[in-house]
Amino acid sequence: MTTNAAVIQAAAAIILKDAKDERDIIWRAFADRTEAIEDKFKPKLRTAFTKQEKSVLAKLRGKRIPDTSDAEKSIYALFSDVLLKASEEAEAAVEKFVDTIYTASAWQVIFTEAELPFMTLAYGEAGQAAYAEIGIQAAFNVNNPRATQFLKDRTFESVKGINEETRAKLKRALVKSFDAGESIPEVSKRIAEVFDINRGSRTDKIARTEIVGASNNGTYAGYVESGIVLTHTWIDSRDDKVRDSHRIDGQTRELGKPFSNGLLHPHDFNGPAKEVIHCRCTLSADKLKEAA
Repeated sequence: MTTNAAVIQAAAAIILKDAKDERDIIWRAFADRTEAIEDKFKPKLRTAFTKQEKSVLAKLRGKRIPDTSDAEKSIYALFSDVLLKASEEAEAAVEKFVDTIYTASAWQVIFTEAELPFMTLAYGEAGQAAYAEIGIQAAFNVNNPRATQFLKDRTFESVKGINEETRAKLKRALVKSFDAGESIPEVSKRIAEVFDINRGSRTDKIARTEIVGASNNGTYAGYVESGIVLTHTWIDSRDDKVRDSHRIDGQTRELGKPFSNGLLHPHDFNGPAKEVIHCRCTLSADKLKEAA
């Protein structure tokens, strides 16, 4: 290798290292910002799940079954239209019964009130950080029509999905109770287990997905609205948990052009769920328009 080639190679290595170091710094700031908001959102989400649990259990216990004690009450007595213990009959009966103790749409407002303020906060902080990154001194307007429509639509879909999944989990729990011929106290225990999971790992998953998603969409919106960002770069989460399709740290694309995994940016909600859930990647601005 000639001296000039060696110098060029060494310089290129330094440039690549400096770029990676810069991405490390950007990702850490992004993670600190989103994790702080997640920690504020989680208690509100757990409170909403607890309200749901109390409502479901109260309605279950309110079902009148005459001439039996609680311990003797069998789940079969709740389904007067079921004559045989056949799995398909259990499924049909439970489908009807779930609607008497839980209606997903009835919880839309409560969960929206829990989620929307933190989605707005994450989106707004990210948009402002994007402006600062590219040297724009103005305030990022989180109340502009594009932002408010995105936040409204995304929160609606998120909350709808949360409550529909809870309904599905309750249905599965009741089918198992029916098949096992359990007592009402045993049914109540199964329902409580559903909400224990909701308040635990499920809350963590929801908070990460939605807050990180709002943040990355806010960053992307900041780049678009600035009018000066030409290209942007994918930054992965700097650990071994990164999914294969997201191992594209340092990949750069024109703004508005998809990355190699098909997403316009991390947490592009138009992409498949498998590319969005639990994602912790982010992005940075790369090439900017030169001042006139």
